[in-house]
Amino acid sequence: MNHLPKINQLKNLRAIIQYGSIRAASQALHQTQSAMTRSIQELEKTLGVTILDRTARGALLTETGRIFEPRMNTVLNELERAVDELRQLESAANGSVMFGCSHLPAFGMMAGVLKRFQARHPQAYITVIEGQLSELLDSLRMGRMDFYIGIITPDIALHEFTEEPLSVEKFCVFARQDHPLAASQSLQALRDAKWYLPTARAGFYSAIEKFVFPEGKGPECSVLYGDSTTIAEQLILREDYLSVGPQAMLRLPWLKEKICQVRVKEELPSGKYSLLYREQQTLTPISRLLINEIRYEFIK
Repeated sequence: MNHLPKINQLKNLRAIIQYGSIRAASQALHQTQSAMTRSIQELEKTLGVTILDRTARGALLTETGRIFEPRMNTVLNELERAVDELRQLESAANGSVMFGCSHLPAFGMMAGVLKRFQARHPQAYITVIEGQLSELLDSLRMGRMDFYIGIITPDIALHEFTEEPLSVEKFCVFARQDHPLAASQSLQALRDAKWYLPTARAGFYSAIEKFVFPEGKGPECSVLYGDSTTIAEQLILREDYLSVGPQAMLRLPWLKEKICQVRVKEELPSGKYSLLYREQQTLTPISRLLINEIRYEFIK
């Protein structure tokens, strides 16, 4: 390859993948369709391969395009982070940070942390993505996220990351106050209930589902999966769903009078909460400032 692709060509390709067509991408980036098409043609000429198939359903990646996409995203993410870091060096209180967190941080303490942080750093641009590590790990590996706070388990390989333990939390089964099954004493008695469980392809919540149903689900059982604490709260309080989570959630002021622990005889596994970030990725100044706030919140 005599020449490398141009940054604007890669950004155009990323936009087409994101929006599904050249027309939609050109509108989003305020370009003409002809300019966008010409940019992709020049990119394909530089690479010597066809990246996109133009179909009636829109622009689809070819097989070689699918191979190229993750490395292209890594290059763009790293370049954008580098530019952002340089800008932040001029003012540590500015810049952007994107991080992921699981349910306890999202539900319990993150709102207060972010409120105080933004009061001190009003120019900071912060994006929070709620979810389990197994669902967000690719974004963390590719540099789209700066760090993650949540439950870490040994079944997910994390060799390229730095892990800082934060706390260990006991887990239990939740129900609304006065739920018909609130007085149940075993998981066996709950196998026909309605459940809301966090989405997890692997890791803690994948394992805990097997623990909750040791003999399999009952014939009347139904399970919904998701990563929204708001939906979880509504399903538990309004629709009589059960869920699992850290006992610390029972102490949250706005929940402690509404939900209760179903005191089954089986002891659920504890969750090990940690802070996770890539070893080879330098944290931006604004990320380091926010991480310090989160560390303080866990240890105070």
